Amino acid sequence: APSRRSEPSPVETKQYLPYYLLIFLFSSNLIFGQESSRNILWDKTDNIPISYATIKGIENYAISNEDGVFVFQKTDSKITIQSVVYETLETDFRFLKANDTIFMKPLTYELDEVVISKDGLYSQMLKTVLTDYALEPHKEKFFLRAIIRKNNELYKIVDFSGFVEKQVLFGTKSKPMPKKNYKVQIENIRKVGIEDRDIDFRLFSFKEFLNNVVTIGFNKDKFKIKYEATIDKDSKKIILKPKDNEKMKFNIFYILNNDNTFAEADVIYDNKNVDFEKIGKSKYRTVFSNWKSNFERNPLTNKLQLNKAKLKAKTEVYEQSENYVFNASYLYYAIPIDNTIEIKNNINLHKDMFDLKGEYNQEYWEKNEKLILTKEMQEFINKVNANGKNSDFRTKTN
Repeated sequence: APSRRSEPSPVETKQYLPYYLLIFLFSSNLIFGQESSRNILWDKTDNIPISYATIKGIENYAISNEDGVFVFQKTDSKITIQSVVYETLETDFRFLKANDTIFMKPLTYELDEVVISKDGLYSQMLKTVLTDYALEPHKEKFFLRAIIRKNNELYKIVDFSGFVEKQVLFGTKSKPMPKKNYKVQIENIRKVGIEDRDIDFRLFSFKEFLNNVVTIGFNKDKFKIKYEATIDKDSKKIILKPKDNEKMKFNIFYILNNDNTFAEADVIYDNKNVDFEKIGKSKYRTVFSNWKSNFERNPLTNKLQLNKAKLKAKTEVYEQSENYVFNASYLYYAIPIDNTIEIKNNINLHKDMFDLKGEYNQEYWEKNEKLILTKEMQEFINKVNANGKNSDFRTKTN
């Protein structure tokens, strides 16, 4: 959401959507002072990193970051590496130590051109929403990173750790989301950035983020519904493409589990010709957004919760003779916690994330390997700190 400290309208979906599946994002791991291995997951076929894969042992687990990097503690147990669009890899800690880069094999899908009927696979998936997902109060530990780039240069970074209490995971027709659905307790925060009060980029508030950033919903009458399956039929994908490409610019993809619940939801909005909106002498438009969410069962309740997700968006801003492109990305990880743990809301849920204040504990972030700093981020932080700005971040060279 950009510009002149004012929240522009998010991509307009409501005119097409009769109801919403409102989703967040989860996962976690803290690495303490014992032997560990730092690795990168890679797709050799497409030559790209594999982001947000789950790496699990009996005692611990990790999630690969946007660059495919993860850190894993030493273990004698079997290690399983999973991503919903790749073949599962089973290995051990010795293999991780011996191989800096780990390659995963993409699942091979074949297209079935049959349109799903009213009582077909898509309808079976929808039936699982009320039975298999967390539509009751639950709590999670979370980590959130928001990054803004201005004309491809880092502009703002903010990291959070804390706890969230939700009344429901998402809203449905029969069970709408309550107005006061969230409590958010921030445990630690760190931020660094540049601000231009004439042309600035406003981050989501927590409420906006949790309500809108990963919204999934559609009117099936407006979509062509097809599916793909792996050759061994072990994994299925539902594909929704608009019947009218001129009026609608959304494509929606679901990766299904064997029980027809969805393990991943991926929504892509792409409209290079969207109209501009105006604020004073400025005008802006969001030409691209993509939110992808992955789900796992909460072992405490056996209900599916979103365990990791990401959002990316591209906004163009024109200010008289100046042109700017802002790229926003949000990463959110969480793990379930006991429902008896008390959570007290300690932030303004309606406030720009970057404007929020909270405790900064340098030692906490040094021990935390969930939100890993890249070399580019470290250089940006050092540059801001060297200019005397009030940055919470510290790096090894500070």
